[in-house]
Amino acid sequence: MKQTIRAIGILVAVGLVVSCTTFQVSGVQMNKATPSYTEITQFEKKVVVHEFIGSSGGTNFLNLTATDMDNEILDAIRLEIELHSGDAAVNVTIKYEATFIDLLLNGITWGIYAPAHATISGTIVKFQ
Repeated sequence: MKQTIRAIGILVAVGLVVSCTTFQVSGVQMNKATPSYTEITQFEKKVVVHEFIGSSGGTNFLNLTATDMDNEILDAIRLEIELHSGDAAVNVTIKYEATFIDLLLNGITWGIYAPAHATISGTIVKFQ
């Protein structure tokens, strides 16, 4: 009986690990030949990402809110492009991390609320 319970526990644990996502971004575009452009400005923007059922800055159980980060990050980049009247953003870097407060909130809620921060930086350009 103990071995059956242990085997079921191991299978459940493996299933949970397999179904977790750390980071996902969609909509990234790469071009083989980049058209000539003029650099307008550099930008850096911090975005708070509100996730649930997981750990701050880490895995997200069953991918429940994995795509929420996509919308926040893509909207922030789009807003920067529009703000500076640019055509695109190049050399974009996304840094995903959890602050001490994020980890504290995650611990207090026993992993139900998992906030994190994404820092987005890059260059806004105008095509010639």
